[in-house]
Amino acid sequence: MNNTKDLTAQHLRYLVALVSECHVTRAAEKMGIGQPAMSAALSRLRELFGDPLLIKTTSGLEPTPRAQELARRAQDAIELLSGAERMADTFDPATSSGHYQIMASEGVTAVLLPRLMELVRATAPNLRLTVGVGDILRASEFLRNGEVDLILGFVQKPAQDLYQAALYSQRLVCIASSAHPVIRGSLSFEQFIEATHVVWGAPPLSHPTLELMVDEALRRRGAYRKVALHLSSMRSSASIVARTDLLAVVPERIAMTTTGSLSLQTLPLPFEVSSVDVSMLWHERWHHAAAHAWLRAQLRDVGRTLQPGSVYD
Repeated sequence: MNNTKDLTAQHLRYLVALVSECHVTRAAEKMGIGQPAMSAALSRLRELFGDPLLIKTTSGLEPTPRAQELARRAQDAIELLSGAERMADTFDPATSSGHYQIMASEGVTAVLLPRLMELVRATAPNLRLTVGVGDILRASEFLRNGEVDLILGFVQKPAQDLYQAALYSQRLVCIASSAHPVIRGSLSFEQFIEATHVVWGAPPLSHPTLELMVDEALRRRGAYRKVALHLSSMRSSASIVARTDLLAVVPERIAMTTTGSLSLQTLPLPFEVSSVDVSMLWHERWHHAAAHAWLRAQLRDVGRTLQPGSVYD
């Protein structure tokens, strides 16, 4: 056997799924990951245990006797770890330490993180956070794999095995330069369609949900946007719009933070589109963890301070 010090609880979960399903694709679906990722996990498990684990037969894959024994022990270990976390987990904000990986867009980060870090620094100074952007459409995969511990963002239909709690809601608005040659204080549907746009969505974030919502609302009316620029940074669009005749659709809180420093006008969208409800999402593995629960409570407190408002009320 190779050195198993690199073996993780997630490896054990993958092993149990592979042995119970005897099928790589079904095991991947059960764990909420892609088939290539599960194939890589099987290769790694074979390397760690020095055993083929699953072998091909005329009727499909079959577990080796060693795989069956390992899976039984892995299941026991998983249950033991889960029970121990629930019974013994405590968190004293003043003295406890920890590190959490959070995925959030730059807009959500700009709204939530200043107030969150103010609370964290005042009450849990040893807690460390790493916050980065990521593809929100892969939220379930990131959480199940343990790549991130918490996701802050707009997810229309989260997977049923994830927990979700709303933080704040905001409308989508349109921004235009104050010196725009055509748009002066009001925006018609025809002006919106005839104009050219900056759109949020470029690799590695190619399909932001809010942009898909806008495009779908336009498709229902048989229309579409003319796009001059795709950006990976939503906040960058404001400075570009301020110096051109381009338009951009942004959450109202981004508009609220940019209109004061840039020469912009903020306008209601001339068609119906749902509001953007920012939530936090997390996996079952963290649901009972005391530190994680404390962090979620702080985020709820921050969300309560973000009362509904509008730049054009």
